[in-house]
Amino acid sequence: MGQLSPSKKHGFALLSSFLLYSPSSALGQYSNSSTISFTLPTGYTTSAFNNSAAPTLPTPVTDFSDLALAALWQQIGPISTGPVTTTVQPTPEPSVYPQPGGAYHPLVASSDPKLAGVKLPKGFKWGLASSSYQIEGAANAEGKGPSIWDLLSHRVENWVADNSTGDVLASHYWLYKQDFARLGALGIKAFSPSISWPRIFPFGSGPVNEEGVKHYDDVIVEMHKNGIRPSITLFHWDTPLALFHAYGAWTSPLIVDDFFNYAKFIISRYDAYVDDWFTINEPQYCNWQYASYPAGTYYPAFNGTGPGVKARFLCGHYTLLAHAKVAKWYHEEFKGQGRITFKNSGNYYEANSTSEADKVAAQRNFDFSIGWFGGVWSDGDYPKSLKETLGDLLPTLTQEEKDLIKGSCDFYAIDGYTSFSAFEVSGGLEACVSNRTNPNFPDCAGSVSVAPNGFPVGPSADPGVNWLYDAPTGIRGYLNHLTKVLFPSIPDIVVTEMGFAEPFEGEMAERSGLQSALWDLRRADYFQNYLDNILAAIVYDKVNVTGAWGWAIFDNFEWASGKAVRFGLQYVNYTDLTRTPKASMFQFLNWFKEHEDTGAGANSTMRLM
Repeated sequence: MGQLSPSKKHGFALLSSFLLYSPSSALGQYSNSSTISFTLPTGYTTSAFNNSAAPTLPTPVTDFSDLALAALWQQIGPISTGPVTTTVQPTPEPSVYPQPGGAYHPLVASSDPKLAGVKLPKGFKWGLASSSYQIEGAANAEGKGPSIWDLLSHRVENWVADNSTGDVLASHYWLYKQDFARLGALGIKAFSPSISWPRIFPFGSGPVNEEGVKHYDDVIVEMHKNGIRPSITLFHWDTPLALFHAYGAWTSPLIVDDFFNYAKFIISRYDAYVDDWFTINEPQYCNWQYASYPAGTYYPAFNGTGPGVKARFLCGHYTLLAHAKVAKWYHEEFKGQGRITFKNSGNYYEANSTSEADKVAAQRNFDFSIGWFGGVWSDGDYPKSLKETLGDLLPTLTQEEKDLIKGSCDFYAIDGYTSFSAFEVSGGLEACVSNRTNPNFPDCAGSVSVAPNGFPVGPSADPGVNWLYDAPTGIRGYLNHLTKVLFPSIPDIVVTEMGFAEPFEGEMAERSGLQSALWDLRRADYFQNYLDNILAAIVYDKVNVTGAWGWAIFDNFEWASGKAVRFGLQYVNYTDLTRTPKASMFQFLNWFKEHEDTGAGANSTMRLM
C-alpha cells in the first residue's frame, strides 16, 4: 500500500496502542457507578421542558420590529406576486359595455308582472359587496402582517379545495382605482368592502402600519370621487395571525380589547365618509369555520381549546362582546354620525311537514344560527335552547354583558343566500341533546335542500358550494319571519349579501373561452327573482327593508372552495387580471333602474291595489 509519512506513522502508532489497551483495566476503578457524580458548570441553569403542554397564560406581543414581522411571514412560506405590484392609475371606461341583447336572448323576466314599475322606498340603499382577503391580493405588501387565512391557505394542505391562496387574486389592492371607476361608470352608487385588520395592525395590536393607512385613505377618496358611498365591514375573518400565537385569538377575552382598539382607530378616521359600519361579518363563521381551525397543530391551543364545539361557542361569545363594546363606544362616547350593526349569516328554514318535531327542528335551526346572536333584539342573552343543550360548553353572560349586548345594533343585517327544509334528526331530539358524541350535536336539527314533495328547492349552484340553491321565495319568507316572528323589535332590515355561484363557470371559460362564461343565466335568474321577492316583501307584506347588496363585485377567493368557485358579477381573468361584466351585472343594474325611486318628490314605495 506504499510508504507512510512520518506523521502518518506516528498516528498509526497511537491508534495501535489504543486498540491494544484494555478498557476494563482503565475503567476498573469506576466500576461502582454509585460513586459517579456530576456538577453543573458555573453560569448555567436547567429546566424541564414539555413540548406538548398547552399554554394557559397569554404571551404578550412586545416585539414589533421588521424582523418580528418577517418571522411571522416565514411561518407562512413563499408568497406569490402577480403581474401588478404597484398602484395603477385608472384609464377611461367605455361609454357602452357589451351586454345581452334582445335579438337573440333577453334578460330574465320578472316572475311577478304586477311589480312592473313599482318603486322602492326613497333612500333604499343598494350596491355590491366583497371583502379584503377575497379580492385584494398583495398578501405581504406594504407592511401587512399575515392573517390566519394566509396560514390556512399556505400551510394546511387541502384546507382550500384547489389549494389556491389569497396572494394575488384580482389584485384589487393595486387596481382599486380602475375598479371604482368601473362601478361609477356602470351607475353603482354604493360599495361594501372590508378593511384588512393585519394591514392596519400587522401584529393585531401595537403600532399602526403607515402604508396600510395611506392605502385605505385613498380607497375612501377614490370611492367618493366616483360617486360611490362606502358601507364598511371592520372584520371579515382575516384575524391577525400574531393574535393566535399570543393568546388564541377569538377563544380569549383579550381579543375584545384588541378588536376594539382596531375598530376605534378605523371608525375615528373614516366615520365622516362612511354611511354604515358592520363590525363583524357573519359571527356565525365561528361555527362552520373557526371551530375547525387547527389550534394545537400550527399554533398553540391555549387552555387546551383545540378545534370543536368549545372553540365554536367561545368564539361566538367574544365576537358578540367585541361588537357590543364597539357599538356602545360609537354611540355614547364617539357620537358617530352613521349606523352600526353586524352582518348575520342565516338561511330560511321551513318545516318539512306539519309534524311538531319538524317544526321544532326548524326553530332549532334558527336558534343555532341567528338566534345565537339574537340577544341584541331581546334581553341580551342566548336562546333557551342553546343554554339547555350546551350547558357548560356555552359561556355565561353576566347581567352587565347582557345590558351591553341588548340594543347594540341599529338595524338588522342578513346575508340570506338560500333556503332549506327542516326535519327531526334520526333517533329524535332528546336522544341527540343528551349525547354530546351524537354527530348532530349540539344543533340536533336536520336540514336539506329538498322541498317537502321531494323535488330540489331550486336550481343548484356550483358543486364547490353544494349548500347553495336558488330559492327566491325563501328570502321573502325569511324577511317576514325575522321581523314579525323571531325579532319583532327590528326597526328595519337590510339584505347585506345575496349571490350565486354559476356551475362550472371558470371551467367553461378555460375550455371554450370567455364568451361561454359571460351569459350566467342561473345567476341572472337568481338576482331577478331575489330582488323581486325583496320588493314583494316590502309592497305586499309591509316589511321595512331598506337595502340590498349583491355579492360580489367580481370573482373572488371563495374561502375553502378557493378560486374555482365564482360569485362575481364581473368575470376575472386570473392571468392578466382583466374584469368583464357578465349578464348578471346588467340584470342587477336593470332591476334597480326600473325600481329605484329617483323622483324629487317621492318619499315612499308605490303601493299595489
